[in-house]
Amino acid sequence: MDPSMSALVVSVVGVIGTLASGLLAHRSALQTKTVELDHAERQRREEQLAVERREALSARRASYAAFNQRLRQFHSVLSRDYLALASGQASPQQAREREEPRRILRDVYAEAQMVISDDVLAVAGNIVHQLHRLHALLGQHEQAIRTEESLEEIKDRLERASEGLYEVRQTMRRDLGISELPIQRPNDYGAT
Repeated sequence: MDPSMSALVVSVVGVIGTLASGLLAHRSALQTKTVELDHAERQRREEQLAVERREALSARRASYAAFNQRLRQFHSVLSRDYLALASGQASPQQAREREEPRRILRDVYAEAQMVISDDVLAVAGNIVHQLHRLHALLGQHEQAIRTEESLEEIKDRLERASEGLYEVRQTMRRDLGISELPIQRPNDYGAT
């Protein structure tokens, strides 16, 4: 091969090498940029999910607080009305006064059903049903309508409902990740 041909081959190889190195550098830069963009997108999604989880937890916490408060308020009203009925001091006004806390509980429970966990929903539905049944039984006794349950049985139902309030609260606290206490009320809980 003559020297001019060799020089031509060397120059062609040099030009091809120069072009190829530019293409390889560009391709490498694109791959690096793609990796960076993928990482940034993944990080953005993770941050968005974290924000959504915090917002959902905050909504659940607020719902649980309102629901717990209304459950206890309605139970307290039912207990007060039972004591008045048992002592013979019941009045027709009591049924009307029970209606507002019952309605508020119903509304708060309806809202809570959209954000609370299935575990809490199962326990909550049970206690809400118990309290509404107590409300109906007290109304029947106040109106002197014959009922299948005596005042003593209503008292027992109120005590079981009190246990249910503890169970609902503990189930909610456990769902929020803030309690390891047992779901069932320990013996002598709150005893003085």
